[in-house]
Amino acid sequence: MNEDLRARIRRQLDIEDESRALGAKRYQSRELPWKFEAGTAEEEANLPPGKKLLKAAIIPTAEAIRAFVDGACSGKAGRRHSAADLLLLLDPMEAAYITCRVLVNCSVAKVQLQRAAVMISEALDDHLSMDAFKEINKKGYKGFMKQQEQRGYSRQRKAAVKKLLTEEGALVDSSTSERVTRGNKLIELAIEATGLWSLERVARSRGWAYTVQASETLQDWLDKQHARCSMLEPIHMPMVVRPRRWRSPTYGGYLTPRPGNRLIKQRNKVYHEQLRNVVLDDVMDAVNHIQDTPWQINNRILDLMAEVWDGGGNLGGLPAREDEPLPAKPEDIDYNEEAKNAWKREAAGAYARNADLISARVAIQQGLWVGRRFAEEPEMFYPHELDFRGRIYPIATFGPSPQGSDWQKALLQFAHGKPLGESGRRWLYVHIANLFGVDKVPFDERVAWVFAHSAELIDSALNPLDGNRFWSTADSPWCALAACFEFVGTLEEGPDFVSRLPIALDGSCSGLQHFSAMLRDADGGSAVNLMPAERPQDIYGRVKDRGQEVADATPTYSYTLKTKNEAGEEVEQDFTVDNPWIGGKITRAIAKRPTMTYCYSATRYGMQGMILETIRGLDKEREAVGEGPYLGGADNYQAANWLSHVLYRAIGDTVKAAEEAMDWLRRAAAVASEGDLPLWWTTPMGLPILQEYKKQKGERVKVHWAGQRVDLMVNVDCEGLDKRAQSNGVAPNFVHSLDAAHLQAVALRCRREGISHLAMIHDSFGTHAADTDRIAAILRETFVEQYTPDVLRRLYDELVDQLGEELAGKLPEPPKMGKLDLNQVLAAPYTFA
Repeated sequence: MNEDLRARIRRQLDIEDESRALGAKRYQSRELPWKFEAGTAEEEANLPPGKKLLKAAIIPTAEAIRAFVDGACSGKAGRRHSAADLLLLLDPMEAAYITCRVLVNCSVAKVQLQRAAVMISEALDDHLSMDAFKEINKKGYKGFMKQQEQRGYSRQRKAAVKKLLTEEGALVDSSTSERVTRGNKLIELAIEATGLWSLERVARSRGWAYTVQASETLQDWLDKQHARCSMLEPIHMPMVVRPRRWRSPTYGGYLTPRPGNRLIKQRNKVYHEQLRNVVLDDVMDAVNHIQDTPWQINNRILDLMAEVWDGGGNLGGLPAREDEPLPAKPEDIDYNEEAKNAWKREAAGAYARNADLISARVAIQQGLWVGRRFAEEPEMFYPHELDFRGRIYPIATFGPSPQGSDWQKALLQFAHGKPLGESGRRWLYVHIANLFGVDKVPFDERVAWVFAHSAELIDSALNPLDGNRFWSTADSPWCALAACFEFVGTLEEGPDFVSRLPIALDGSCSGLQHFSAMLRDADGGSAVNLMPAERPQDIYGRVKDRGQEVADATPTYSYTLKTKNEAGEEVEQDFTVDNPWIGGKITRAIAKRPTMTYCYSATRYGMQGMILETIRGLDKEREAVGEGPYLGGADNYQAANWLSHVLYRAIGDTVKAAEEAMDWLRRAAAVASEGDLPLWWTTPMGLPILQEYKKQKGERVKVHWAGQRVDLMVNVDCEGLDKRAQSNGVAPNFVHSLDAAHLQAVALRCRREGISHLAMIHDSFGTHAADTDRIAAILRETFVEQYTPDVLRRLYDELVDQLGEELAGKLPEPPKMGKLDLNQVLAAPYTFA
């Protein structure tokens, strides 16, 4: 080992120490538990171990409270406990949540029993008071809760709230004796039900007292969990040496093994035990080859991005620095139920988008920090792992990432370049056109588009911030800017220009490609470019056209809303409106996401949300240039609802064979669920896949805590499988496992043929421009090899072996094959383009 490598290994170990230290600092920077005051943001129950503990304790405590109250009210002989009358006012789940939350906090600070009892009862009184306030004055309650989100819950604020509740006649204020009695009983029930806490007799200056403490088992668990959390949240960063090769399912990746280091992220212990007996050499070799790709920070992009961000800008799709303003309330909101509902939906969307903006801003700042941290590194690497379906992901996603968003990918380039050559130059031009959205025309037309816009591309490279900023109009603006720099390089140096840019070839609606191939579906295969054609086929365009035909033939549509009549009673009212989609309003962009997600079991309702999001984006773009709403002021929600039904049917009509395969998979999962059996299958690369969605018991708890509305869903794994989840999940999981197997096969073939730089994202395959001709052929060859066997028949045979004779007899036969000749894929230029 030479000295340079030794030095880089030492630096890599320092980086991994730094990653863990940063993660621990991020975890520990939360306010520490011993600084808590019950009901504030610093409490133990807000930390990950406390949250986990709370969810585990609520249900058994609620059952104990319910049994106590039922027993007290049964009429049996004997003295009735006074706390029972006080607890009759409370839902057991609400009482359990508040009791356990206070106990989690008190046990860390070792609070005296009487004080803990009073704290529990005070919190219960606060909850009952807010519930009463909500019933007495709904409008005032809503305004109060909105204020609480902004003001917090200080002691001064608490006094003001008590005054308000008194004035409203909503204050529930138990006596001290009632509070102690009720609180003591709840603590007793929680201790008996969970065994998580104990009472310890301790000496005080004025005699003895009992304190609430975590049991010895719980305290040990909390200590380990906090230590574990600080170690389990490392901020993973790239490596400066090649990652350890995966040599087993538990050895590989970073030099310092992570806690629970695994190649495959799968929760089931039985799966990992069985994996020891499976030969995974090809799978591991594929992952190893991908993670061996050396990367560099693209410093030109880094400097420009930092300049834009530090200057307060949001050019090229960087997140806005200011929150989106909430929509103005309509003047008739008090009596127009339709207008009120529309405003609520728009306001909720604005709130959600503003929440996303916060995390997006943090991500940019983190990304720029990592970019600067590695800016001078000649090589950096990304260790990878698999999800339970076999899809490959980089472990480090903090900052620049080969599988990240546009700006994250643009911050990276291959560490070693290759001269373009003539074919590479052509692929660079195709890549540039693709980035600008010119990807549904033949390759020659894409190249011609680049030359037609050469002046704008040159201006983008030479004057990215002070010029016309043509690059910022691209679908992927920062990646387009990186390509503009290389375009100028090719003009100056010709085919000798050394390129470091990953050139990506993407599948055409990948999920439908896989379904069409496994069923030999000629119609579907034609729609997703599995057959030779002079021009690329556009399935999104086909769906758009079918939807537009329906819209143009439907001048009006109707919908029903719940409104209130003059007497204040809730009634249903029908509305008929002009169809806003007539006349070419259904665009390819609107049809794209619903079509892409169809074979991943997207629901009609889910498609409605996708369409609505696209409309909102169009409205925002038009507003920025002073134009009116895209649909001319129509109710976007109702318009999206109507179109989702139309597009759902249009997609099914376009790819009928895929629907048959998805239906067969769901029926097969249902048969296995009858026997409460999980689904196992093996990918073409030999990777076992386990789908096992456990049935969960979920109870929703809605309480008021520290002036805020807490809405908590407590889920507990139960015996047996969730049959609905098993059926809904099998189609997307099966097709994802197949596209993962194809990617692994491509990586293996590239390794054998000496293609050493890979940028892989599930159905997107990138390498040097000079190697793109070869990888394009490899993609088609490995795709045909994967689907030459009957993969659905192989799955059928695997299921028969698992199900046993009785259930296997109920398993339907797989759908019949169509007449698509898979060898046509070898000559289909736009399968991956």
